[in-house]
Amino acid sequence: MMFQHMPRRFLKLTVLVGALALGGCSLFETPSQFEPVDLTEYTQTTVPAAAWSASIGSGGGVGFAPAVAGDSVLAATPDGSVARVALSNGAVQWKTSVGDALSAGVGSDGNIAVVAAPDGKITALDMAGKPLWTAKASTRVSTPPAVGQGVVVVRADDYRVQGFDAGSGELLWNYQRTNAALALRAVSRMIIDKGNVLVAVPSGRLVALDLKTGRLQWDVLAGPIRGVTDLDSVTDVVGAPVLVGNGVCVATYQGNAGCYTPGRGDGQALWSQPFSSATGVTLNNNSLYATGIHGEVVRMALGNGQQQWINQVLKNRGLTNAVSNGNVVAVGDYEGYIHYLSDADGHLLGRSEFGGDPMLSPLTVTAQGILVQTGAGNLVMLGAR
Repeated sequence: MMFQHMPRRFLKLTVLVGALALGGCSLFETPSQFEPVDLTEYTQTTVPAAAWSASIGSGGGVGFAPAVAGDSVLAATPDGSVARVALSNGAVQWKTSVGDALSAGVGSDGNIAVVAAPDGKITALDMAGKPLWTAKASTRVSTPPAVGQGVVVVRADDYRVQGFDAGSGELLWNYQRTNAALALRAVSRMIIDKGNVLVAVPSGRLVALDLKTGRLQWDVLAGPIRGVTDLDSVTDVVGAPVLVGNGVCVATYQGNAGCYTPGRGDGQALWSQPFSSATGVTLNNNSLYATGIHGEVVRMALGNGQQQWINQVLKNRGLTNAVSNGNVVAVGDYEGYIHYLSDADGHLLGRSEFGGDPMLSPLTVTAQGILVQTGAGNLVMLGAR
């Protein structure tokens, strides 16, 4: 953990997911408690083959996540590269440079691709890679934009949420809550559902905003504050919200994992239990999968949150989100490895190395397999099992 001075009224607590071992974050604990464990030798029984690989650009970061749009994948890298590749075989359909360094991307609805720069510049491209428009967010953007129903939604690092017209880039609306003294910079993703965009805001809250107006539709408190210090108040929702029927499941940093029914007040918790994550939860069948800040990988029952198994072998290895595909659960780590665990009981099955750079982008399950954006700026499809 480290503190970073920001030009505004609040400090940004920067979490380098994958690059640092993420521990309990007490200022009085010894650094040795956060040392990543060394990898051990074991008999590997399952290592999914790479169906294809494509070079997109250079580098990686927590603000970058590939976007699947129909039969294509759109991806961006910090050096300003944006590319569209075929989902089936990785063939590069086009690759371009926006001319500026980037801090987040890609957001897409299948009609446009949107990326963000460190100075808050928002660039929209058409599906042929040609520039459509540019706009300006309030400050740096470290969350991939969300696009839907003719609106581009951007969440800046000051937690201001802005809606732009997808055709012209015209600013449509602004939304901002009171900033917390400290905020978390970690993997966060917005999703669009039923005319709303679901966005994480400070102090453990997930809000739904009307896409056309930016008006608050509902508000869920997923990460209650359990202490009195500013550090205790860092309970942000992380990863992408998971929609289940009329409910939503999320995990928070220094807070909870749980499923909620949005409604009046803070929403109704279907279940909630203490859990601290920097990457959120994913869903497969009737189970949720999550990685904790200490490197534990957990499978939980969707209905009540009961722990079905836990693997603690990868302690402090700065894990990505955990995704389940067939009989395998995959997680990336800070040295560029993908680890494969048994979906049945969580034991290690094997591992693959992809360049040695930290895995910072979330893993994505597709019909073709598990899509990986490496820290070196490549896309890799791990074959379905």
